Amino acid sequence: MEECIELLNKKVPLVLPYDLERDIFELVALAFPGHAFKLCTLSKYVQEWMEAIMYETVVLDLPLTTVDLFLRTFYSRPASFFAKTVKRLYITSAIDFPESLRIISACSGAITMSCWTDRLGSKDNVIERLSTQRVERLSVKLYSLWGNTTMPRQFTKALFPNLTHLEIVNPPSQSCLSFQVDWEGLRELPKLTHLALGHLFQTVHLYTLPFLQTVFEDCPNLRLLLLLSSDKQFMASLEETGITRDPRVVLREQFNSPKSLVEYWDCVRHGGPDFWTSAEELVAERTSKK
Repeated sequence: MEECIELLNKKVPLVLPYDLERDIFELVALAFPGHAFKLCTLSKYVQEWMEAIMYETVVLDLPLTTVDLFLRTFYSRPASFFAKTVKRLYITSAIDFPESLRIISACSGAITMSCWTDRLGSKDNVIERLSTQRVERLSVKLYSLWGNTTMPRQFTKALFPNLTHLEIVNPPSQSCLSFQVDWEGLRELPKLTHLALGHLFQTVHLYTLPFLQTVFEDCPNLRLLLLLSSDKQFMASLEETGITRDPRVVLREQFNSPKSLVEYWDCVRHGGPDFWTSAEELVAERTSKK
């Protein structure tokens, strides 16, 4: 008995199984967003666990201090770190196009990719930096995607075999012949289930209506069509076509609705859902009432 008491009084270090210890640290980091950085200081292997969480989702948006912190890390680490770690990458207009391309190239393991930067005078493009065979969710401007590439500007199943979610940001006007939406190609994508277009305007995008009217017939796997527009005239034109009566069609003025822009990106940055999830929930609610 005395031996047992003596043993209990001794400070014996608690050694947990490796996997259990990792699970505990990951649960803490996920439950308390922002604490992963502090946990990195405990040990080298804890740092590796925390960085896998910290850099799984990267959002490059305002404030610029956050962007600068990421860029400091980006230029101090090998590209292999980002290829292995980053799974969701969201680039807004907070950085320029050349820098966006460098980051996209390094994050070759990402399955969700958003790039909203403008190509401006650059002759470069996103498509030749993007891991098209891997990407599942893509949000991009067509003139930035294709740029001055000599390859066919088409969505093909060979190029995007795993693409399930596609947002075409600010679709070009019908007069912009070099960067027309490849409607035929969209029909051929074998796994495409979610399509978004925006922002749409009466004076620019009326030409999209014939495609939108038959999109669910032409793309039998499509489960959701998200249309972004704050133009009341364009919304009225949509109503006239009867498109909006389909429960799978979701109309939004802003992609971040119903959250504010700050709330939206903060949620995404910590691994939360993006705009697709709220649209899916609305469609599910509508169809359940039928």
